[in-house]
Amino acid sequence: MVNIKTKAGVLIKGAAWMTAFSLVNKLLGVFLRLFLATRIGSEGMGLYQLIMSVYTMFSTFATAGFTLSVSRLVAEKEERSHGDAMLLMKNAFTASAFISIIATVIMLALANPIAVKILGDVRCASPLRILALSMPFMALAACLKGWFIAKLKVAVTASASLLEQIIKISVIALFLNLFFAQSNDIGKLCIGIVMGVTVSEMCSFTYLFLFRYIPLRKNKQTFLTTESKKDNMSSLISVTLPISLSVYLTSILHTVETLLIPYVFESYSGDRSYALSQFGMIRGMVIPILFFPFAFLGSLISVFTPEISRLNLLADRKPINARISSLMSFVSLLSVAVGGLFFFLSYEIGEAFYPNENTASAIKILSLVTPFMYVETVADGLLKAIGEQVQTLKFSVYNSILRVILILVFVSKTGENGYLWLLVISNTFTYILCRRRLYKSTGVKIRVLTDVLLPLAAVIPAGLCAVFAVKAFGFTNATANCILGSSVYLGLFAVLLVIFAFGRLKTFYYRLRGNEG
Repeated sequence: MVNIKTKAGVLIKGAAWMTAFSLVNKLLGVFLRLFLATRIGSEGMGLYQLIMSVYTMFSTFATAGFTLSVSRLVAEKEERSHGDAMLLMKNAFTASAFISIIATVIMLALANPIAVKILGDVRCASPLRILALSMPFMALAACLKGWFIAKLKVAVTASASLLEQIIKISVIALFLNLFFAQSNDIGKLCIGIVMGVTVSEMCSFTYLFLFRYIPLRKNKQTFLTTESKKDNMSSLISVTLPISLSVYLTSILHTVETLLIPYVFESYSGDRSYALSQFGMIRGMVIPILFFPFAFLGSLISVFTPEISRLNLLADRKPINARISSLMSFVSLLSVAVGGLFFFLSYEIGEAFYPNENTASAIKILSLVTPFMYVETVADGLLKAIGEQVQTLKFSVYNSILRVILILVFVSKTGENGYLWLLVISNTFTYILCRRRLYKSTGVKIRVLTDVLLPLAAVIPAGLCAVFAVKAFGFTNATANCILGSSVYLGLFAVLLVIFAFGRLKTFYYRLRGNEG
């Protein structure tokens, strides 16, 4: 068995690679949304979000949690036999291909009824048919990503995502600026957008496939397996099924939630166009901005998930508990900082990204729960890495049911402001559930002083100084004010944090290496 500490350098380098690629990828995603918001407007963004909600549900069935399952199982089986890992990959490919083809056929057959009877807009039918063609490629790519993550070749998966984003943007720009340059028909423009999505998924799979199989053809070896095909498939099913059920149930409930929102907005305002605009503003503009800084944390967790799974096999719980404790402390620190940034500079950030779209109020309200969003997302991933899939399934179902009930009872009477507070309530709820379960499973507690109070002690003065700097030295340009305020905030936050917690900061590094210092 490979010594845990010898992998620390690989893990940290992998996290660095993933972070770099993810940040570039997220930046490109933000610029794409800016372009789309300008080209199709908030109403178009709302229609596009409706289309993507149905697509997400079907693609969830197609991918079925294979990335996480493959990365975890390959990491575990590599400890025993490379042949077992190779066999598992073949089984995952077969299962994902079968499931994704079924999902594609169903989506093609139901595209028109879904568009007319569920979404209430026939313009959604053609985009749904085009998106259906991408699902087999997405499902197979999910398995390949899991393989590369388990092998700690994160640069391959990160570069694949970046390539996918570049191709998506290029194809969308080609359609919207060339083929549909003279059209303002939102339906046609959505066709151009989903063409970019589909082509990019095909290219991403091709890229990963070449990286996976060209080396195998050059180095033909025979790997012996220690388990039968039946046992290997059973282990795949035992891990994938709970994750898949969780994703399936939450995806269905999430889709129901997404489809209900425009209807309750419309019933509240009496205006379909306004309802789509508000829906597009919150789901298509504000929430992506709030999750933009999560690129780093998402990269970190995806890199450390296979390592957490390996450590989970050890009888000694100290290494895995130390690793999880360090990760959660780091996530808490960064998430509080991000929440403060959005709270104090909500207007500047909103105007910099989406001028005259009135996003500031939504950003400020959701900034209150941004730390909970981040921590809950990471805790959910860690729980799955240590075999707590059933619990995460329960939490996801509870949360989705809560949201649907609140939409029908509360949001229908309060409109978009009610929906914003619904997000605050539901994300706080899932945060409590995940943190409580993580504590029960690992004994990792919330360090109130270092994880909450110290970051807040740095956030508040940094935020107030950033607001003062913008008012005192601000520019007429919103983007310049956003950069000025963010620079003052982040710089002062870092300085104050070092002053307040100098003795604690170095322990993050040692704990990530598996050394309790």
